[in-house]
Amino acid sequence: MKLVRILLPITRHGTTEACAAAAFELAERSGAELEVLHPCPAPAERLPYSTELSPIYFEELIDVGEKQVALEKRQARQWFAKAAQSHPKAHADLVSLEALVTPAVSMRARVSDLTILPSIAADEDAFWASARDAALFHSGRPVLVVPKETRGAIGGTVVLAWNDAVEAVRAVAAARPFLAKAKWVRLVTIAEQGHDETGPAMADYLTRAGLRVELAKLALDSRAVGEVLLEAAAGDGVLLVMGAYGRWRWREWVFGGATHYVLHHTAVPVLMVH
Repeated sequence: MKLVRILLPITRHGTTEACAAAAFELAERSGAELEVLHPCPAPAERLPYSTELSPIYFEELIDVGEKQVALEKRQARQWFAKAAQSHPKAHADLVSLEALVTPAVSMRARVSDLTILPSIAADEDAFWASARDAALFHSGRPVLVVPKETRGAIGGTVVLAWNDAVEAVRAVAAARPFLAKAKWVRLVTIAEQGHDETGPAMADYLTRAGLRVELAKLALDSRAVGEVLLEAAAGDGVLLVMGAYGRWRWREWVFGGATHYVLHHTAVPVLMVH
């Protein structure tokens, strides 16, 4: 399966250095189109919520909003020009949409093979939270989460976090472009109560597809599932592939969960599918 379009959402100041490098290098390597998306709320969407604005005040606010939109688009173009100059072989285009982050990202992510976004950092803001939610929950497409620590090519080794869930199946299917070029594939399962035969069955399926697969069963030892998965995926050039939010998201927020843990603590790129 060939990548056709990669989506890279940015603010007016761009995105992280690691995300930009991953997106441009993946576009170069795969020959895919890279769409750099700058969602920019229109002037009317920046007005205060009030039903008592006078026509004169309304026009003044619209004028201020138009100037702000023009400034943000100019800053995004400057960032894009600098990033593209560093990767001249990548086929990349900047698209500025006058729309809110969630509808803009979800709309363009649906017609892209994957969306590249940063992991959750200490300085997380509303833009990245909205972009991540839009791509994960409203696109039906995979998201490549790239932490700041990422350096070099992604996917020399692919670690598949496997369980008997639809999200895991979708994640393996979404990882096909990476699996096809991986030097080594490791399918890991978590040793829990009960006997699960789907791990060996999936390993057999991937082996029959021509991949070199190692099957590993990991023990929790009173640790969080996310912690165990990240330990198994440690190393340079590793891509972790996993389903995202296999249970209600509010339960992960309140009680913790693998997706929540990985998004906050990963040091390797993660391909996620909800």
